[in-house]
Amino acid sequence: MSKFATTNREFLSRRPQYVQAASELRGYIETAVDWEATHGLLFRAPPSDATASTDWLQAALVPAPIALAPSPVPRSEFDRVVALQPALNQLFDRISRDHDFLVNTLQSLGTADEFTSRVFEMYLKQTALGAIKPAVIGIHRSDYLIHAPESEPNSKPRAKQVEFNTIAASFASLSAVVGDFHRFMLARTGYKDLLKPGRIDADQLPPNESLTSI
Repeated sequence: MSKFATTNREFLSRRPQYVQAASELRGYIETAVDWEATHGLLFRAPPSDATASTDWLQAALVPAPIALAPSPVPRSEFDRVVALQPALNQLFDRISRDHDFLVNTLQSLGTADEFTSRVFEMYLKQTALGAIKPAVIGIHRSDYLIHAPESEPNSKPRAKQVEFNTIAASFASLSAVVGDFHRFMLARTGYKDLLKPGRIDADQLPPNESLTSI
């Protein structure tokens, strides 16, 4: 996370560069797998021919796919999107309660998006039943990418929203643990020989409260 970059040129020049050779990453990968196994950062193994033919493999767990080091984000942009989230929560809550808008927007999907179509069908059935909900909870996740084109060196790097997710609630627990993993790796290795050039300081890793906030 670049704390002081105010232009694309500064941001791009200060972001850490990570080694790409698998031989240089082997030690980090082994440490990461051991840490994930002992801290519950795991996925159920995806189905395959091997797991289908062996009962115990159907319950096997594998390390979750994660980055060995955090991605750089300008501090000002991080603070901006955090402050923006409550407004986005209210916006999408109001959209979810606007029946006419949802019908006019989603009924044209047809079979183009099978998953969304099935969710929409469930919504219509529930609405037809006239079900009354005593309480409603929304678990939202915003995904961003940093827009910092080299062709605009004097512009400010900005966080651009690429997705607003209301489905993948399970990742709240995983993402919180990933933050702990990055702090562990920094304390254990200092990311020595992984960043060429660049460095990461402990105060550049903000706490992830996604799980406790839920």
